[in-house]
Amino acid sequence: MKIESLYAGLVDYQTGLQLQTSALERLRKDEELRGVVIGLEHMGVVTLGVRGQIAADPTRSDISVSEELLRARGYELHKTTRGGQATLHNPGQLVIYPCMNLRTLGMGAKDYVTLVQTTTLKWLRQLGLELVKCGQNEPGLFVPVSGVDRKIAAFGFKISQGFTSHGLAINVQNDLSAFDLIRTCGVSKQPVTSFMELGIQTPTLESLFKSWLEMWRSSLDQQGSHISCSNKP
Repeated sequence: MKIESLYAGLVDYQTGLQLQTSALERLRKDEELRGVVIGLEHMGVVTLGVRGQIAADPTRSDISVSEELLRARGYELHKTTRGGQATLHNPGQLVIYPCMNLRTLGMGAKDYVTLVQTTTLKWLRQLGLELVKCGQNEPGLFVPVSGVDRKIAAFGFKISQGFTSHGLAINVQNDLSAFDLIRTCGVSKQPVTSFMELGIQTPTLESLFKSWLEMWRSSLDQQGSHISCSNKP
């Protein structure tokens, strides 16, 4: 199965979009290429998915502060075409964009989304986070800390004409206080956590990306046995 990968390091959000656009162009031209998986970390940015909104009513807005204050804190604001509402990226967070051709993989959109989630769930558990579980009301992975479920991984995808873009973000050693700037996936003051906060010793983000990619390749090879999102370790 021909799947290529690229680790881009720390880049701004626009560069991440350009990398995905280039990957999708290659996928459309080369039917033997099943996917291009991009790993990176973003400079400070808040993104709004197709359901995200900025409203005068703070109970309806997905940003908790004014756009001016958001930028004063060092965060750009981008409207995107992925699903979902608000997400925040900053240095120390591993972002993975699997750009895949679902037609050549013989997969539908629902199975693809579930496979990304279950792959990430299994990967986190193998890294030592045995208690990670799937979100019940939103796409995400959570770790119970002192009786509170805290989000450690977020998902947001775009699937168009059988091609995928955007993907997932995993909190590793990033500044979690910045999440107060947004309603994460529509939830105000949603508890979040990270590898560092949980005391999990990790290698570099690039090494984490490579280990996730290895598990992703394995999941694709045996996708029939992975189409579920189980909270059982």
